[in-house]
Amino acid sequence: MEFTEGTFTIETLANALNLTRGSTINYISKLKKANLVMVSGGGRQKKIYKIRSLPFIKTNGFYDLVNKYSKIKLVPKFNHIVHGSYSIEKAIIDGLFIGDARTLEATSYLFKQVKNWPRLMNLAKKFHKSDEVRKLYEKARANFKCRKMPKRYLNKN
Repeated sequence: MEFTEGTFTIETLANALNLTRGSTINYISKLKKANLVMVSGGGRQKKIYKIRSLPFIKTNGFYDLVNKYSKIKLVPKFNHIVHGSYSIEKAIIDGLFIGDARTLEATSYLFKQVKNWPRLMNLAKKFHKSDEVRKLYEKARANFKCRKMPKRYLNKN
């Protein structure tokens, strides 16, 4: 069976490979396990299968997290792939490192989701960003409603 790249439905792929519908579904299942297929559609729509020879890599990094919680959506400037867990606190620090105005504005919305203030402030202290975190927090607090930072972290020098 020859490998084909492109965008297909079940029927068009079955015709291209000269297979039955069931065999085509099995073939797509094997390609999915190898991360060579991206699926879109379903429900009332036909499922569309995008097949590539290189694996699709899922990202769960900074831009995915910011776009999930922020009203300001960002177009990724780079592909941020994280292995393991990636927390809100780490995303705030990464946003400060990126540092452009639009990214900082979108990052400020993450203060609504912070649950672990000690982790955030320890990361900020580790990367020498404590003052910037406080400034961004004050700006976020002035613009919209967000969680309160404990007083012991607000006025530290």
